[in-house]
Amino acid sequence: MKPKKLKKSTARLGKPGSSRKAGLPPGSLVHIGNVKTAGTTIDLISYDETAFDVFSEISGEEILKKLIPGRCNWIKVTGLQDTGLIGKLAAALGLHPLLTEDILNTGQRPKAEIGADFIFFTMKAITPSDDPSDFIIDQVSFVLRDQLLISFHESDLPMFDMVYKRLQVTDSRFRTNGADYLMYALADVMVDHYFRVMEDLAETIDASEDALIRHTGENSLIETQQLKKDLLLMRKAVFPLREALNTLLKTESKLIDESQRTYFSDVYDHVMHVYETIENYRDLVSGLKDIYHSTVNLRMSKVMQTLTIISTIFIPLTFIVGVYGMNFDYMPELKLKWGYAAVWLLMVVISALMVRSFRKNKWL
Repeated sequence: MKPKKLKKSTARLGKPGSSRKAGLPPGSLVHIGNVKTAGTTIDLISYDETAFDVFSEISGEEILKKLIPGRCNWIKVTGLQDTGLIGKLAAALGLHPLLTEDILNTGQRPKAEIGADFIFFTMKAITPSDDPSDFIIDQVSFVLRDQLLISFHESDLPMFDMVYKRLQVTDSRFRTNGADYLMYALADVMVDHYFRVMEDLAETIDASEDALIRHTGENSLIETQQLKKDLLLMRKAVFPLREALNTLLKTESKLIDESQRTYFSDVYDHVMHVYETIENYRDLVSGLKDIYHSTVNLRMSKVMQTLTIISTIFIPLTFIVGVYGMNFDYMPELKLKWGYAAVWLLMVVISALMVRSFRKNKWL
């Protein structure tokens, strides 16, 4: 069996293309990260208690004309590679260039920034992939304004479909609450998917532990190291998210209604649960390495024990053979008719007695 290869989790701790910003002035629009969609699309969902309208693939300049006053408007931007289109959208909505720069940098750590008339909030969406041992990380950024939510996604996230379906229900809570509730719902869905990823990691850890105990090989060590990297990626996404959510909970901005803070507090509790689980899993993975080294040492000890027993048995036999292999002229035993058989019998008896002694002492 060929040894497995480690996934490039180390590269995912940073983001490809970060060096392209070197020397550029602040606020330069440079997409940092992988391209995950065919293009950048802008969709608008406008709703209130009685109406629901969707405008698909609109341009950055037309966005202001499509916004419907008196309704809650959700501008959904999918794909971040078209910096020109996103720049036009940001200019139309009056977003600061530094804010837009953070949106395009998919390596940005989760954070919350409170402005006079906006709230900027960014976090990671983590979903399981087709490979059970891997997961997909996307950055999602929100800009919250009065009755307006702008979300920027690296790719089209299926997890948001359930929110979209609930938005279409006339008597749903979405239709009677503002954009702050919508931002909470999207963040809550992403955090809920953290638990799915953690469940997959738990199964992988248990399987790796069983494999290490049953059989120790190069693949076992590689799987353990990969688990350590994956948990580090999860920790990088979840650890700063606690501080970001805490900032939202403590803000006095009127953009988040007092009645919605309970919901954001619930998301904070879930994030704390995920973070504590990550730390526990990291301890377990560190223990897997100890199990690996202990198992290797145990197997090596058994091999050395077997070799030592064999060597010990052959020591007296080698002595006897060595004695009768000396070239002296006068050795009476060499002239005996049963001398050869007697020597063989003696060696067999010695070997049997030694094996019996080893078994009695539970060395065998």
